[in-house]
Amino acid sequence: MDTLNEQYRGFAVSVTPVKDCKDLWDALYRIVPSDGPAGVLPGGAITRSSTLGGHATPEIACRAGLAVAKTEIDNLLALG
Repeated sequence: MDTLNEQYRGFAVSVTPVKDCKDLWDALYRIVPSDGPAGVLPGGAITRSSTLGGHATPEIACRAGLAVAKTEIDNLLALG
């Protein structure tokens, strides 16, 4: 699976599966404001490893990463 891209609440989310050290899958996600509120991400973008890993397939890792990214966006908007 390649990168998963989705728009969520005014942000572009890009999730990429990566192999972890035990041949299981984790994901990296990047959040960039597309038309979201100004000032919510003063640095412009967030890139993080999303989960503890251990997913059997890259597709599952991407879905898990997307869920974590959406939660982070919800939290940013709640605090913003």
